[in-house]
Amino acid sequence: MSNAQRFTSWTIIDGGLGKFSTGFNLWETKALAQELMRRGEAVRILTHRNAPPSETFADAEIVPTFVLSTYDKVSIDPQWGTMEDFVIHNRLFHENLGRLDPALFRGALAWFPMVGIIQLLGVLRWLAGLPPETRPKVAINLFEPMGEWNDDNQAVKFYSAIWKGCPPGVKRNVVLFSRTRIAAEKFTKELGVPVMVFPRALPERFLEARTRADEVNGPMVVSFVGGARLERGCALIPELVKRCAGTGVEFFVQVRSGIDRGFDASALTALSALPHVRIVKGALDYDVYYRTIGDSVVLLPYKPQAYRWRDSGVYHEAKLLDAPVLATAGTWIADDIRALGNGLVIENFSVAAVVESIARAKRELSALRSAAARVGREARKTEGVARCIEALAGAFAT
Repeated sequence: MSNAQRFTSWTIIDGGLGKFSTGFNLWETKALAQELMRRGEAVRILTHRNAPPSETFADAEIVPTFVLSTYDKVSIDPQWGTMEDFVIHNRLFHENLGRLDPALFRGALAWFPMVGIIQLLGVLRWLAGLPPETRPKVAINLFEPMGEWNDDNQAVKFYSAIWKGCPPGVKRNVVLFSRTRIAAEKFTKELGVPVMVFPRALPERFLEARTRADEVNGPMVVSFVGGARLERGCALIPELVKRCAGTGVEFFVQVRSGIDRGFDASALTALSALPHVRIVKGALDYDVYYRTIGDSVVLLPYKPQAYRWRDSGVYHEAKLLDAPVLATAGTWIADDIRALGNGLVIENFSVAAVVESIARAKRELSALRSAAARVGREARKTEGVARCIEALAGAFAT
């Protein structure tokens, strides 16, 4: 009997589901739900009240639960906005969970794929209010704080205070995960309990059909996918793409509808007039997204202050699919690349630095692809949907 069969059901709880029809958050849940049901497990998914279509998760039970999405900004107060969002989100998250029948969770494992400071207090208060006999085993993936990880970081203070105030009886039912090794180490030190690294849930068929270094032909393609937002460097793209005209480098740029309000999307869409640029508007098909990453050099010109610790699903996907990566110095991604050799570091957050890295990548492309393939082979040994299920079930094995 597998570890998974020790639970009466698996409940996936994510207030972000329902807002988007694509993206890693949705795909990861879908992949896990499908694999669990293939194994004969009962799966329940608690989503935003604007739930995804039922066919997205096949035979899983969908329970629209939350009135606020994880991504909703409630406050417009520049002075007290962080505190106001913290209070309102946590209170509503707690209340929405509290309306459910506690019997639903008896003997269950409840997994929260993405919990930040705006949900953690609500989760723990909900658990504390459940009768002990119905309290599920709970796995929580913590969202990394923005900015520097120090005593002045408000999110770090909130995490520490919330966990410190959690009743010991509730803590015994909870295991904590983070998406990256460096964040897991930081959380472990801050909270005083082991925080484990959660595997990436790419479906096995993508991992098995990965692109190998000697299978990519034609000109070098640089991809910029995963959402165009200012902290991801979207404002650099128009100029750097123009500067690379005539170099033999092609670009694949995704322009999604959820683009940053502080950026004019037309600056990206106008690039479609250039012969070396392919612009795709809106969400990418599941297969196209992964194939694009696997066949390209993945550009991550992220702002260091935003991505010093923050996770990047695109980077992990590139790593698993043997794609070389270009990432800005000062991000944890750049640190990982320096250690592993699966890409190049963009020395500073500027158009000139990105263009220089692209030119170097073109010169060293064969060696970069070989190194990325080597790193990918190692990474795939510990990743995938089956590993995710093992991590969740195994955390409660003792």
